[in-house]
Amino acid sequence: MSNLDHDDFLFLDFSKRMTELPSTPALDHPVDVVTDIPPPRRHQPTAPMALPKPSRAERPVPAASLAHCTTHAVLGGDDGYRIQSESHLEFSHQMILNCFPNVISIQEQVFFFFGWNPKFPIERIFDMVVTLNCGSRVAVTVKPEVRLVSGEFLKDMGEVAWWVKKLGFADELRLLTDADLDPVSLENAKIFAAVREIDAEADAVAMDVAMSLPHGGGRSLRELVDQTSLAGRGYRALVRLVRRDVLRLAKHEVIKPKSVVMNATNPALLPDHLSPRRMILSAAA
Repeated sequence: MSNLDHDDFLFLDFSKRMTELPSTPALDHPVDVVTDIPPPRRHQPTAPMALPKPSRAERPVPAASLAHCTTHAVLGGDDGYRIQSESHLEFSHQMILNCFPNVISIQEQVFFFFGWNPKFPIERIFDMVVTLNCGSRVAVTVKPEVRLVSGEFLKDMGEVAWWVKKLGFADELRLLTDADLDPVSLENAKIFAAVREIDAEADAVAMDVAMSLPHGGGRSLRELVDQTSLAGRGYRALVRLVRRDVLRLAKHEVIKPKSVVMNATNPALLPDHLSPRRMILSAAA
């Protein structure tokens, strides 16, 4: 291989590689061609690819803006659904809410009309309306803390919150800001979104491995991946089990191969502070 060592050779471009490779010597005897080598095993999807469900936004968000960030993403599970936002802060909260076990749907850009004169109602647009598994609805508005300093927005939202409950539009109005963002939860939300696609074979193997742990017992994700013998597919399947709270992180940290996870199928055996975050109504808090 000329005077290059192996590591140097790996970084040569293709044309350079071709010039550095030695020529093949002529053979003076026939060569048996091996034809029974099996092809490499690759993951084959168990079902045809399906497009995500369309966004339910009542007002479309522009694809781009010169003044602020806009996003068009896919959240949910497996095929997922499209969702839009008008700021990175708004999108970050969508990502985190998407991981809450008691949140079953998120609708963005929702109109709300209120006021004493039905002929000329006042219009507001909520960034999100979140539906919980108990049937409750929470209207959500997202604003950075700096926009709240004057107090005008909070005063306006106080009146809107009264109308939200009076008209039965939602059970509560919630204000979310940058102060409500937990960077660890946000990073894990990104990981959950990246592995949302179901892999039936790997998911079944990962579930068997997870159930082999004693209740409350834990091991690192790397060790559990080795048990699945599925490499990356096994890792993604185990992370999906973390999102479903079948497995639970032993401490609040960004998910990585060395993270220790525990069998969470009997939550009574686990500390309460390790429970996944949920959206709780103020009246029930």
